[in-house]
Formats: sequence, structure tokens, C-alpha cells
Amino acid sequence: MIRVFVSFGILALFAGSLAGAARAQEPATAPPAKAIDDATRKRLDQKAANVVEWGKLTDAGKAAKVKTIVSDWLVVMTIWHREHDADLDRLWGEWNKARAVVPKDEFPGEVIAHKIDAVYASLKPAYEEFIKQLAAELTAEQLDAIKERWSYSPGMMRTYNAYLEIVPDLTPRDKEVIKARLLLAREAAMLTDADKEIVAIFKRHKVKVEQYVGTLQWAKLHKAYAERSKTPVDGKP
Repeated sequence: MIRVFVSFGILALFAGSLAGAARAQEPATAPPAKAIDDATRKRLDQKAANVVEWGKLTDAGKAAKVKTIVSDWLVVMTIWHREHDADLDRLWGEWNKARAVVPKDEFPGEVIAHKIDAVYASLKPAYEEFIKQLAAELTAEQLDAIKERWSYSPGMMRTYNAYLEIVPDLTPRDKEVIKARLLLAREAAMLTDADKEIVAIFKRHKVKVEQYVGTLQWAKLHKAYAERSKTPVDGKP
């Protein structure tokens, strides 16, 4: 009964994703049976088991329920990405190219970033249902731990703490702004489990952070931080 309930809750929102990029704005329907091969299912089940560990669930019944919720979400996400990754790869490539121009101009890249958001839009209703179901089973702290670990590299808190070290004289308000932006990155990264894509998502939001602290001579501060990281401590490399 648990799998039927959970699958209906998440998969019922998976509408139209198999129709391709032309329908990227539409919510999606349940994927067809056998859409996931055995090898992929095994990999996704292992990821779901890892998520249970991240939440430090000790109750066996609750752990099994959460594993089912996560596994179903991973199936939905995997099938969605099969249909949309070609568009996403193209757009992320255009985003990187737009940002490589000299002199630097972030506006063209931001236009492309909004196109990227439009592609992800059809996956968000299923994601919101996934989080709703997780929240019904987990404490706020457990859910936060899972979100943090999902995109551990580069990681929201790891990135945030690095910014605090790079820019040591941030005001409390500055810290709030930076953390809020990185929370957006962490949330966006929940829509994929591909490391390269997670890095790209964080990079997009880090651009905003670095614009925010631009008046603090970002490039100079970052270079100094990098040099400090190479400095031996107590004579040790």
C-alpha cells in the first residue's frame, strides 16, 4: 500500500514530459511501465538507500517509507532528464559561452539562465510533491540534512563558509543575502543527481554572489584566498 500511495502522489504529477522539449512548460504524467531498466533501478535504489542514511533514520518502518518516496522521485527525475537533457546541455553550453566574452557581460548569460529555468519548470510540480511527502515523514532538521548532502559537492554550507573566509568583513545582512542565494542553488540542485549539472547550477548562483560582493574587489580577495590555501601550516604542506 505504501508504494501505491507514494507512486500516485509523485508520479501522477509527471505529465507530458515524454512529449519532448516542445512541451517543457507542461506538468507531466506517470511514466510508462518498464521505463527504467533493472540496472538503472538498482542504481536508483542504492541512491535512495543513501538518502535514508543522510537523514539518520533509525525507525525501520519510517526508513522504508522514505526510501520508497525517494526511489519513486528518482525514477521520475531520471525519465524526465532523458527527455530534456539534450536541451539542458545545449543551454548550459550557451550559458558558458555567453559568460566567456571579454569584456565580461553577465546579461546575455542571465537571459539564457531564464531559458534553463523554463526547461526545469515541468519537473517542479513532481519535486514539490516529493518534498511534501518527505516533510510528512521527516523532521525539519532531517530534511535539511538530506538537501545539504544531495549536492554536497560543491555544497551549500561548504560554499557559504568559503565565502565567509574569502570576504571576512561581511555584515550580518551581507551574510543573509549570500546564504539566501546559495539556498536557491541547493534547492535547484535537487532537480538532478548529475554532478556536472549540480556544479553548473551552483555556478549560476555563485555568479550572483560574486556580483554582490564585487565592490569588495572579488578577484583580488579570491586570489589571496587561493594563495592562503597553498601556504604550509607549521612547516607541513
